[in-house]
Amino acid sequence: LLPKADHIRVVSSRIKNYLVEKLKIDNSKIEIKPISVDIEKIKNSPITIDLHKKYPQFDKIILMASRLTHEKNINLAIEAMPSLIRANKRIGLVVVGSGPEEGSLKFKVKSLKLEKEIRFENWVNQETLYSYYKTCNLFLLTSWYEGYGLTLVEAQASGCKIVSTDVGVAKEIGARIVEHNHSSVAREILESLK
Repeated sequence: LLPKADHIRVVSSRIKNYLVEKLKIDNSKIEIKPISVDIEKIKNSPITIDLHKKYPQFDKIILMASRLTHEKNINLAIEAMPSLIRANKRIGLVVVGSGPEEGSLKFKVKSLKLEKEIRFENWVNQETLYSYYKTCNLFLLTSWYEGYGLTLVEAQASGCKIVSTDVGVAKEIGARIVEHNHSSVAREILESLK
């Protein structure tokens, strides 16, 4: 259907480039119109909860906010944690979200004996999430794929350092890009936290 369309709206340059290069769709038919995010609201949102006060045992806090589903690849973040802990015993990962993989992810954390270093939280309201972005040391996204990556944009608007797999708008917003392996993730996180 796409080659027959008169006009196509996409949310990122990445998708437009794919359509032009891979599907040979005429560039002039494609309009980039990102998902609307109220950047000023995020920037001006007050800090209501400080992650460092909530988790004083951590000197450095990595935040993830995501549905707990296969495509979000939270397993990759969990697998990177042992290397991070060897480099800094007081580093923690806070995963905000819920979903069908929650049980298996928590089981993996328990089997790796990482319950003290990885904390799971249920979804929080937007204002709380904005506070989390503003008070963490780094935002991490390890998805296999993203159409856009709303949390990346929210984290950027909050002034977060960002490490991400090469998905959605990650490159466009200037995130540090990692490969889909735990060594790459750990290395880039440690570099970002220097």
